[in-house]
Amino acid sequence: MRAILKISLISLFLFTSQLSFAGSFVDSATVTSVEKVYKQYRVDEPYQECYIQETVQSGDGSATNELFGAVLGGAIGNKLGKGDGKDAMTLFGALMGASIANDAEKAANTSGKKIITQEVCETKVRQVIEKRLSHYLVTVDYEGRDVSFKSKRRPSKDVIKVEVTIEGLGD
Repeated sequence: MRAILKISLISLFLFTSQLSFAGSFVDSATVTSVEKVYKQYRVDEPYQECYIQETVQSGDGSATNELFGAVLGGAIGNKLGKGDGKDAMTLFGALMGASIANDAEKAANTSGKKIITQEVCETKVRQVIEKRLSHYLVTVDYEGRDVSFKSKRRPSKDVIKVEVTIEGLGD
């Protein structure tokens, strides 16, 4: 009777240990299909936009005449001023000389204005949608069953090695 009890306990232990067994092994499977799977990504794409810009400029664009007029006017004001009023007359002469030179420059330019045309380019950014390869969906025939999985690399052979994992049902 003890022998039957020992055999029963050993059988019960082996039976329950097989139900909770988990493991894996490497086997071969035949590749039946490979599909490329793409994902869409939003990407910033820089581009240049150029256009012609017209600006109106009065005078010759140089301050040389006004500066010369200010120096000459300041020198004359300095000579005319006396005592405490000498500094004020120098300043007044400089401002008047610059103003007279500016007016003379405008009178010399009959229209008084010059149109400057130049090309202006700006870098802008637009968003575009790009399709990029995400992964491969590989389907294999393993012992009469179709099994699919994701792979970062495309299989190079018709028969590949696969890792088979076995998990028991347990409790």
